[in-house]
Amino acid sequence: MKNKKYAYLIAFFIITFQNINAQAQLSLTPGAFYNGNFSSDDLNGFGAILGLEYRIRPEHFFSIELRTKYGYYSFDDGTKWREDSYGQLQPPQNKGEARVDYSLFCPQIGLVPKFYLPIIENLSLFLENEFSIGLITGKFRYKGVPDKVHFTESIFNYNVGLGAEYKLEKCTLAGSLGYSTLNFRSKIRKHQPANYQGSIPNQDAVIWINLLVKVPLL
Repeated sequence: MKNKKYAYLIAFFIITFQNINAQAQLSLTPGAFYNGNFSSDDLNGFGAILGLEYRIRPEHFFSIELRTKYGYYSFDDGTKWREDSYGQLQPPQNKGEARVDYSLFCPQIGLVPKFYLPIIENLSLFLENEFSIGLITGKFRYKGVPDKVHFTESIFNYNVGLGAEYKLEKCTLAGSLGYSTLNFRSKIRKHQPANYQGSIPNQDAVIWINLLVKVPLL
């Protein structure tokens, strides 16, 4: 009798597991993002996203996404450095003299838990939380220092946003807007040249916008 009970129990778990997996949805999530302050005098970044989202079933309230991001960021303190015909660095002519300017590349990878709330058919709202680690690497120019500084540093940031998604026949369109803790200031200050006398302006990339297309794989 005991052996039959165990056999029935094992069969029950196998069938349940198969049903759960049959309903599970794995989606590819390519897209684009903006991270910055919408000001030419401040930090601005753009990039591409490629993620893989797992959801227990298409209508479940929770999912988790493994997300990679590849971003390009720039900052020039509201001014532009220029070079003359001899290749010599010339100071900015407007808004005073720039303290620092740079362009950098920032690849990241992270986990993104999401919580969904259905509104009407095919339309849902969601809350997403992104925990990312990555690298920043690029060229940095400091006021009064003729040579550019090159360095690579690790970085961690947390983003939180509210979004909406709309299901089409073969894919889902999604977008979100939120807050980002991304800030490069401590890394830039860490590598400033010994003869640099200026201050490092704030480097908050506060606004976070994602635009994604979700393509079901299973």
